[in-house]
Amino acid sequence: MRSPHCVIVVAAATAMAACSPVSGHERQSADAGLPPPKIQLVFNAEGQAALPKGYRSWVHTNTSWETIAITILDGTVTKTPEMHSVYVEPNTYRIFMRTGRWPEGALMVKEFSTTSTDPAECSGPPAFTCRFGTTTVIFPQERTGVGVMLKDTRRFPDEPGGWAYFSFGHQTPPYQAFSPARRREQCAQCHIDNVGPDHDYVWSVKLNQPGFRRDGDNARFNLEAALGE
Repeated sequence: MRSPHCVIVVAAATAMAACSPVSGHERQSADAGLPPPKIQLVFNAEGQAALPKGYRSWVHTNTSWETIAITILDGTVTKTPEMHSVYVEPNTYRIFMRTGRWPEGALMVKEFSTTSTDPAECSGPPAFTCRFGTTTVIFPQERTGVGVMLKDTRRFPDEPGGWAYFSFGHQTPPYQAFSPARRREQCAQCHIDNVGPDHDYVWSVKLNQPGFRRDGDNARFNLEAALGE
């Protein structure tokens, strides 16, 4: 979805709701016969997006691991290395797998997790690898933030690709309920400078992460595993 120092986020709904069905007239896929994204992110009167619900049931495409660094979520230094898990709205994923294009309303979520630092079982920076029986592993410890990426050329016509980015805080749940769109220099510029239009500004595609691969039989295998088709 993005590089180690970029984040993506999106939102939806009003103070009480996070998601609503997408109208076929409002969000049409450019690809005949494929359903548009099911979830429409809506905004409150202040133009802030609401944190979507149910995103962990979306397609999990990949998890990356980052050493201690400055997080794009709030510009602070992370206390431990973090794992970044990327989830894609199912119809968004279906369209990309079949066509290689991101539709209007495309929605991706990245959730962050800290790394276990148990001094009795785990090493120190930068890896915090932990003993587990006869093996060595890196364990997530607790969730610590969410970012979302939305493609909406109507609402964000001046943003490259129509992509907008949101952050719902860098803390354990509950996350912040709403987020304004991030300023371009906070996140979008990283995608613009390092990914660009050839990959529609999506880091995970440029990095050829397993869940985004479409070469050979990968698209079929990914659709079978993610959506049973």
